Amino acid sequence: MSRAATAALVRERSPDPWHGWVRFAPARWPGPAEPWIDLAEGCLGKNDGEPDVLTALAALQLDGVLYVPPVATGLSDARDRLVAQQTARGTPVVAQLVACEEPTPALAAEGVTIVWDLLGAALDGRESSAVFPGAKPGRGSAVLWPLLSGLGDDVRVARLADVAATAGVGALQAVPVELSGRERRELGETLDEARYLQLFHGEPPAATVVARAAARRGLAPILGRPLPRPPLRGAANLRLAGLLAECGELCLLAGETENRAHALLRAARFAERGEHDLVALAREGNLGVIPWLEAEARDLVVEAATGGEPRLRRELIARLAA
Repeated sequence: MSRAATAALVRERSPDPWHGWVRFAPARWPGPAEPWIDLAEGCLGKNDGEPDVLTALAALQLDGVLYVPPVATGLSDARDRLVAQQTARGTPVVAQLVACEEPTPALAAEGVTIVWDLLGAALDGRESSAVFPGAKPGRGSAVLWPLLSGLGDDVRVARLADVAATAGVGALQAVPVELSGRERRELGETLDEARYLQLFHGEPPAATVVARAAARRGLAPILGRPLPRPPLRGAANLRLAGLLAECGELCLLAGETENRAHALLRAARFAERGEHDLVALAREGNLGVIPWLEAEARDLVVEAATGGEPRLRRELIARLAA
């Protein structure tokens, strides 16, 4: 398919932890009736696509994370075909479901990361009930909590973290969401007066509130980076770039200095687009040839090159939990 045709079907963005590591997101999408978060853009999801867009997306050759938002009623089979065709090519997929939606067998396949969007559940107070289906979600899955005014009560977030941990979810992640005045009015139609006023005039919760609740219950505060599989290449460097970026963001959440965080985030950006095989260089003790890989970032790469979890990540999550 031509580059122009691809551009008409997907938006390409720079992957980052707060937007699910998404690189490719549908330009138009037939979403569900209930409110949902556009994870890639950090806004309210728009139901502006026809069902045949799923078939067209399945034909694309993509080399980064594809975002598959929640679908309208009756389109789960078409979504599953899209997911199956992309994962068969090695493309990592982030598949988003709404609260209480049961994952189909296609979404349990290798290469698929499931995220549950709790915007609708949070608006009507269902976040502390059984928002997850009976099937075990899996440690690679995540819950998305919208950072919206009126939805940041510490007690509510703590209850959600308890439910997510019991269900077996791997991560509880805050998602910044920008809403227009019109969108706030539309969402507020289902709320009582007090919560309606909070949605318009309250302070949005801090991501740290959600991160601490996650860490205290053994959940990751940030979704791990989905990686490409053969025949696609580059997974090793992307894994290291993801860990560097994740630790940079965890530094900010844990109250570390901006200089420390930005050094890790800078290294992550270089690793993302670097041509060197960082794992091979680390094993050979030759990381000194990489000028942008310094101090703490270099130590992290050395630890992670063997496939293990970096000590820095464990320490930062423990600090959040404490």
